[in-house]
Amino acid sequence: MKNIFIKIRHNLLAKNKTGIYLKYAIGEIVLVVLGILIALSINNWNERRKNYEKQEILIKNIIEDLKLDFIHISNSHNQVTSQINLIDNLIEKTFESEKKLNYSSIGLIRFSSDFRPISQRNHTESISNLEDDLIREILQNYFLKEDKVEDVFLEYIDIIHNKIRPYLSDVGMHNLKSLYKNNSNKKQEISLHPEILEKQLSNIKFQQLLFERRIKTDSFKKLLDELKTENQELIKILSLK
Repeated sequence: MKNIFIKIRHNLLAKNKTGIYLKYAIGEIVLVVLGILIALSINNWNERRKNYEKQEILIKNIIEDLKLDFIHISNSHNQVTSQINLIDNLIEKTFESEKKLNYSSIGLIRFSSDFRPISQRNHTESISNLEDDLIREILQNYFLKEDKVEDVFLEYIDIIHNKIRPYLSDVGMHNLKSLYKNNSNKKQEISLHPEILEKQLSNIKFQQLLFERRIKTDSFKKLLDELKTENQELIKILSLK
């Protein structure tokens, strides 16, 4: 094709048709420019298609992680609900000495739930490259909500790990026999000594620990509840993309 254009130019010059040659040269330049523009357009279209496909894959992966997070958040929510029920019963027992406690669940007072969502950990950096501004903002706001839950979670585990558990140990409330494996003894030993627990219910320091435990656990539970709702809403939004 290039050789044909060169031959045409030579013929025009040989016949002294300068005007026609100039028009032809301009036309040739226009064709070259158009070719370049078409090539750039095709290249840009391919890049947009690739970016769109990458975004689709990213959103799909985020949805899958959010679904796993929902299961984890729901489990933690159920656990802290059981913990709050126990703490409420213990507080009630401090005012009503005749109240009966379910000793099989008293070990929950030293138990802490977990909070380790994977969606933010896996996708924080990648969502910054999303072309959809709205989706990027929605995801970033959701991750900010997770950060808020994380802050309260750290306060929640601090009261359990650094205050409740040391106190239980100091007063001898842990029942070592509950860890002893004896096949001849069919009775399941509970993890804390009930008599020591009930005695401590009249101790001001223990009451204050129960108060803090209740407040921190309830705050954590409420935020988990909100996060569950936002998690489901976010999945719906992303699924429509």
